[in-house]
Amino acid sequence: MINKKIAFAAPVLVLALSANAFAWASVALFKSSTHSKIADKALSLIDSGQYPDLNTASKLINDGSSSEDGHEKIHNGGGKLQDWWTGGDGRKTLMGGVLPNYTKLKISDAYMNIGRMCHLTQDQAVPAHAAHIPHSMVLNLPPDGVEKYAGSNPDFGAIPQVAADRMPYEYYQALQNDTKSQLSGWVNPKTGIPFWTQSPEANRFPDATLGPAGVYGGGADAFGGAAAENLKLNGSLSAVEIVARQLGMAAGYTKALVESASKILPPLVSGLSVSPNVATPGSMVEIIFTAFENRTGHVKYAVVLTQKGGQPQPVLMGDLSLEKPRPAFNNNSNDNTQTAPTPEENLFSRRVSLKWDAKPFGKPLAEGTYTVEVQLTDDDGNTVPASVNTDEVRENNSVTVLSVVDNRPAAPSSFSFN
Repeated sequence: MINKKIAFAAPVLVLALSANAFAWASVALFKSSTHSKIADKALSLIDSGQYPDLNTASKLINDGSSSEDGHEKIHNGGGKLQDWWTGGDGRKTLMGGVLPNYTKLKISDAYMNIGRMCHLTQDQAVPAHAAHIPHSMVLNLPPDGVEKYAGSNPDFGAIPQVAADRMPYEYYQALQNDTKSQLSGWVNPKTGIPFWTQSPEANRFPDATLGPAGVYGGGADAFGGAAAENLKLNGSLSAVEIVARQLGMAAGYTKALVESASKILPPLVSGLSVSPNVATPGSMVEIIFTAFENRTGHVKYAVVLTQKGGQPQPVLMGDLSLEKPRPAFNNNSNDNTQTAPTPEENLFSRRVSLKWDAKPFGKPLAEGTYTVEVQLTDDDGNTVPASVNTDEVRENNSVTVLSVVDNRPAAPSSFSFN
């Protein structure tokens, strides 16, 4: 007798696998998916000295790249990558996005979502996705010929040198545009008809996955047969060469995306406190915080005070050298027990203590209550996000208060900004 749970699950699995979202044969039950191979190829080409975080987070990025979670709707062959980066409107399907997770020091979640952005971008090297042609993987719903062939023949063509000077979410459309520009020239050698054709109305939608569906030329996907015979039309790539080219393009754009993300991720401040936070004018206070940075071991800092109704006033400025991220595993005891680092320990960091006499420009602070925040600037010119500096991100404790009271000693009581 068939197990009822298995009988129930089978149609669900078939439905999921038949969705047009599964590009590059990403569901691999017994071997690494093509998405995983693309991510590995891209990450292997990255200079770990320039992008140490991408080396540390390589498994997270690869796992995200291999995941189908980036597709918010199972039949959607694309995705809104800017929302994935910013967190969009906060909808659950975005899993927090990249920046919201990162600013909350949910570092693993942030890099996993960078991987999901890679997945959606890699999909756009698949002609059927760039033309928005419904396709499948199982049973009598034929899989896409490019995806099927690449799954067994993951041979990469030339990897393009794509500059990491765009926003991470912009590589998706750039790669789709490149693929779309090639479609008319990729024709079936036996019929002279393009393998993939966009809808005539597709140009109204810059992102083809949001527009009307295209079709396989000649009414059916003939690419698999052409690839098996390695057929070639004069002046065009062979079917096998088309697959190799597109795998190379996917790897090149993935490399640029993750390098761009690494350069744009901002420095962060956590655990800010002032002690004592009730003081007399000119008395000594200690400002303590932790600085984080993902790419380099150096940041500039500025301690900024703002009195109610007043203008922000930098009072302390300088440079910080940060400690390197912890190794993937580290011995924390004498019994050789190895412990994995916390997500924050994958970043350059330093716990900072600054002693200050509360005299900006030589003049003691006037009575009143001051908001204290720390601004960091990394070597890529990024600063701590405004959401952190206004302490909307409560997990960071990045804003505190200093109260100056005349003719009174420092009190042990504490004011809380939260």
